[in-house]
Amino acid sequence: MTYQMITTEDELNDLLDQIGTGHAALDFETTGLRPAESEVRLAQICNDDVWAVIDFWALEGGSFAPYAEWFEDGTWIAFNAGFEYQWFDAADAPHVKVIEVAHARRARMGGDQMSLALMLKADLKYEMPKDQQISNWAAPDLKPEQLQYAADDALWTWKLWQHWQAKLDEHPSARQAQAMFDALIVPVHEMRETGLLLDQARHRELVALWESKKVVYEAAIRELVSEEEVENLQSRKQWSDYFGQILPDEYLAHWPRTEKAGQLEIKTATLKEMAALAGGEGPLADVLFNIADLTTINQYLSNFGNKLITMAQNASDGRLHPSYNIARAVTGRFSSSTPNAQQFPRDRELLGDFTSVRLSFIAPPKKRLVSLDYSGIELKVLALLAEDDQLLYDCVHGDLHSEVGSYMAGYKIDKKTPEGKEIRSKAKGVSFGIIYGSGAMGLSGTLRTSITRAQELIDFWADRYPQAFGLRNTMMNHALGDGFLPMVDGGTIWLGKKPALPKCANYPVQRAALSVMARAIIRHRARLEEAAQRGKHMGTRMVASIHDALIDEALIDDAPEVLRWMKDDMVQGYLDIFPGAPTDALVEGGTGPSWGELEDEEV
Repeated sequence: MTYQMITTEDELNDLLDQIGTGHAALDFETTGLRPAESEVRLAQICNDDVWAVIDFWALEGGSFAPYAEWFEDGTWIAFNAGFEYQWFDAADAPHVKVIEVAHARRARMGGDQMSLALMLKADLKYEMPKDQQISNWAAPDLKPEQLQYAADDALWTWKLWQHWQAKLDEHPSARQAQAMFDALIVPVHEMRETGLLLDQARHRELVALWESKKVVYEAAIRELVSEEEVENLQSRKQWSDYFGQILPDEYLAHWPRTEKAGQLEIKTATLKEMAALAGGEGPLADVLFNIADLTTINQYLSNFGNKLITMAQNASDGRLHPSYNIARAVTGRFSSSTPNAQQFPRDRELLGDFTSVRLSFIAPPKKRLVSLDYSGIELKVLALLAEDDQLLYDCVHGDLHSEVGSYMAGYKIDKKTPEGKEIRSKAKGVSFGIIYGSGAMGLSGTLRTSITRAQELIDFWADRYPQAFGLRNTMMNHALGDGFLPMVDGGTIWLGKKPALPKCANYPVQRAALSVMARAIIRHRARLEEAAQRGKHMGTRMVASIHDALIDEALIDDAPEVLRWMKDDMVQGYLDIFPGAPTDALVEGGTGPSWGELEDEEV
């Protein structure tokens, strides 16, 4: 079988008629990555009946845009489908249906970061050639080997689609997860196109605060460790060598090492665990805690510092335009890049000072940001997954963190007092540590307490919420059976022959939280689209989904109604996954001039 070269309108019309309302693989070759400064040169199409390469420059219109709407009948299967979709949207054909071949895989196996070449190698044992990857697709005359390379992309995408459809035929419930992931393509594209407007002046002040803290922690470490002992405080190798020389072998035996170099692992969590193992106090614990805090400050400066300002300055609109990657995390959660918006920290006390990255993201003139955050969603979905009535009651009608905090303090705390707030904040670390499957050593490092005390807190939590704590064992039994964890949305995650208990504890919770947010996003985008068709709220755009928050940008007069819509869509998204669940205190947020200044109002 050889591909057909399409160079006339009649040939293109006949080709699309053959596909009709069916499915076909689609791949574009473009002269650049973004429609604003580049063009679609070729489209490759393949299914069981057709295999073709379309050269848009050879058609009467001389470009892709005049023909974009011709693709509206079919369903187009692509790898990295958001890339293909952006060209249709830019060509005023936003209703063309593009779905993702990798979503079929991720619905069954869990999220991944695989390229098309890696998927083909893993699933079809096919080695994809790389010699034409950086071809000049703007050349007036394309070489036969370029055209064959392009055609093969569509051919193998189709074969990959067939492979995974057969797999899903064996596990049809996973198609629900596949459809959910595909329905996120359009709203995720809108979020990327809209972007987050950065208040650069305010953010510079925040970065300056972090830099001053860095100086403080470096000085504190230097009081304990000289330059002769460790010259570069940022060098993980030098710290590994230093601790390897001064600590006894029986202590080092408990210190995790890096997989490749075999060095002592110098990460925030590990450093805190080792400080706890050292007793939580004394010179060794002090230096370990200080290195951990310095590592945190360095991470803030590296991930959320001047880099964000530079990105905003380089953008024509002063905005950050993260790429939101659907189901790239193994749990199905979004990942994002350039920048990694999923790592934007919540408002918190950071080493003695209140820190809010959210205040740096603002609405443009005449607009407001509209944002709601699912409140305590991970603990609520854990309660619902495990059918733990006590945990659900404490999450919805009581105060889970005050209950745990009161046990920690040995008396009933008042969360309105400074002392009560501090204890309650530490109590959050207990519950969230348990969600992530932390053992006593990990929790002791987080809380800066002894391992014995950490185990007491875990035991209290397990006694109060036995079904929620026991969910990890239920999931472990599932995974030990066939290697798969069942997910609430019908999908599964592959853990292999040696499932780890922390993953069994955490993955179902993270996936359920993602499923709730996904359903909310899908509902909200559909509502805004329907309103736009009626000529309402034309200035409203979806801006981002970060952690468990949804963010819109709306005209000032429209913001209150958009907020009411968002609340309804987020509540209904939750009920889509957990029908009949209580929705009291489910979301919190409001409207405001920045993401960090939302009016605390009834919505």
